[in-house]
Amino acid sequence: MPDAYTAANRALWNDWLATQRGSDHHRDVARFQATGSSLRPIERRELGDLAGASLLHLQCNMGCDTLSWARLGARVTGVDLSDTAIERARALAAEAGLDATFIRADLYELPAVLDERFDLVYTTYGALCWLPDVARWAEVAVRYLRPGGTLYILDIHPISATFEQMASPAGEPLAFRAAGPYFSTTEPTAEDASGATVYTWPHSLGEVVSAILAAGLRLDFLHEHPVSFWRRYPALAQRDDGYWHWPEHAAALPLLYSIKATRESE
Repeated sequence: MPDAYTAANRALWNDWLATQRGSDHHRDVARFQATGSSLRPIERRELGDLAGASLLHLQCNMGCDTLSWARLGARVTGVDLSDTAIERARALAAEAGLDATFIRADLYELPAVLDERFDLVYTTYGALCWLPDVARWAEVAVRYLRPGGTLYILDIHPISATFEQMASPAGEPLAFRAAGPYFSTTEPTAEDASGATVYTWPHSLGEVVSAILAAGLRLDFLHEHPVSFWRRYPALAQRDDGYWHWPEHAAALPLLYSIKATRESE
């Protein structure tokens, strides 16, 4: 059964997605509806053509990215903790006339309700911070990969989750200070979100990579990116590619990282 922290997060996500229609999540859905895809350049470039591939999208939110891959020819299954998210994902699939399976489940309990293997297990943009145990996450992800299958993650860089930008005079170098833990903690970080409490867990880059390797995968690449999918810092400005970028010549922190890893055998 989900613990109290996960249950609280589930209730909060149900409320957020039902009521906060101006959020980035709903803007992603609107982009999918308007253009046929909510995918961003990094994942398109790093994953390439997935036509005919089976894809399991962990923490799929309202399913617009999942369905974007379906529109490009992938056979997709999406999983999310939030009831509201899965209801919306199913409605989007019906509206778009796309074949997709969406499952409401706690990620750690997914093996009780899904027994299948996939060519690609995929998770992106703000996923791992909601999970208390990154080693168990990696074990679940690998359980769903067929031999030769790929795990792909594109997520918030833990450095950017650790530091906050300080005010500095115009023309001066950007300044930052530590505002939270970098390494994994047993207890979550509790933050106020619109009057409710949200619980998240930090996971260092080394801990994520180590969990993937310990689960038996071969690391294909680890990339760090100086762009964000949201305005993480005041100094960032959005460009035509949809990402938020540092000013030219700024001493930039990494904002995203991506990992691709392969399951070579049983």
